[in-house]
Amino acid sequence: MLVKQKGIIIKTVDYGESDKIITILNEHGAKIPLMVRRAKKVKSGLQATTQLFVKGLFIYNKWRGMGTLTSVDVIDSYYDLRVDLITNSYASLCLETIDGAMDTDQVDPQMYALLEFALTQIEKDVSAQLIANIVMLKCMTYYGFDINLTQCAVKHTEEPGEFVGYSFKYDGVISKSAAHLDPHLMPLTNKALYLMAILKQLPLSKINSISIHDDIVEEMSQFILLIYKEYSGMYFKSQRLINQLRRFNSTFE
Repeated sequence: MLVKQKGIIIKTVDYGESDKIITILNEHGAKIPLMVRRAKKVKSGLQATTQLFVKGLFIYNKWRGMGTLTSVDVIDSYYDLRVDLITNSYASLCLETIDGAMDTDQVDPQMYALLEFALTQIEKDVSAQLIANIVMLKCMTYYGFDINLTQCAVKHTEEPGEFVGYSFKYDGVISKSAAHLDPHLMPLTNKALYLMAILKQLPLSKINSISIHDDIVEEMSQFILLIYKEYSGMYFKSQRLINQLRRFNSTFE
C-alpha cells in the first residue's frame, strides 16, 4: 500500500552501511518510523532529503511492520537551523523534548503544531533558546508533571510582583512574605516567573513577535531544565551538547 503523508523528520538512525531509519512526526501527530534504503548513497537522491528537520510530503510503502520510504517532496528543509551549532542544538532540543513526550503509538496533532511552530520561529531568527523554553513549558504535562506559576504555594497570593522564587519544598512559586519558610528556595525574578506563566498558557496562535532579554531567557532555561530533572528525572542529550559548546566558546572569549 502506497501512503502519502506530510511530516517532519524528528529522528535518524544509521542502519547498516548504506541504509538508515528515520522517524517522522506526521501532520496528524503520529510518529512513523521508515526504512530508507541506500540513504547514505549520493546517487539515491535521499541523502539530503532525509536529514533532521526536513519537512515534506513523504511517500512510502506500508504493508506489515515498518514502512519503506520511496521519495520525499521537500516543503522546507529549514536550512538555516544547520548553519549555527548552538541554534542547531536548541532546535534538536525541541525535537528531543517532543519525541520524548510521546509514546510510540500516541497520536496528538498538538505535538505536530508545536514542532512546526518551533522550527518556523527559529527560522525567523527568534531566539532558539527561547523557543526551546516554550516547547519545554508546553510539554511538561506529557512528562507526568505540572507546575503552578500564578499563585504562591504558601500564601496563595496571585500577585506576580510579589513572587521571588520557586520552592521544591512546597512545589510552587513563593511570595516575598513566605520566602523565609524555605532556606533552599530557588531565587527567580518575578519577570521570569510571569513570562513563563504567560508562555505556558498562551495558545501558539497568540504567540507573535517574541522578544525577551537574553538574561531572562537564560534564567528561564536554568529553571525549566532543573524542573524536568527534579520532577521527571530527564536530562536531555541536546542540552549536554549545548553546555559543551558554551564551555568551548568561553575559552576563546
